Amino acid sequence: MKEALTRKFDQARPIDFTPEESDFLRESLRKAVGIALNKDVAEIADEALIFDDLGLDSIDVFDVLEQLSEEFGAQVALDEIPNDLIYGKEGITFQDFADALLEYFRTAPASQAN
Repeated sequence: MKEALTRKFDQARPIDFTPEESDFLRESLRKAVGIALNKDVAEIADEALIFDDLGLDSIDVFDVLEQLSEEFGAQVALDEIPNDLIYGKEGITFQDFADALLEYFRTAPASQAN
C-alpha cells in the first residue's frame, strides 16, 4: 500500500485515493500525530479534539506534515491549507483534521483551479 501511495504522491494533485488508501493515510496521520505529541495512537480517537484535548500546535502540525513527506513524498503547499488546521481552532477533531488533509490532496492546486 505504501508503495502505491508513494507513486500517487509523485504525481500532481488531484489524487484519487481508493477507500483503502484513504484509511491507510488516515492511520498514517494518526501515527504521525502520536509521534509529534508523544502519545500512543490509541489515545488519538477520531472524535478527540486534536488542538483542545490532545494539545496539537502549529509546530506539531509542521512535524506531522514533515513525517508525511518523509514517508510518502507528500508535499503540502501551506498557503493552500486552512489556517485553522495549522494554527488550531476549537472543536476540530482528529477526524476533521485527517479529512481536511485528505481533501487537500484530492483537489487540484489553487493555481490549476482558476
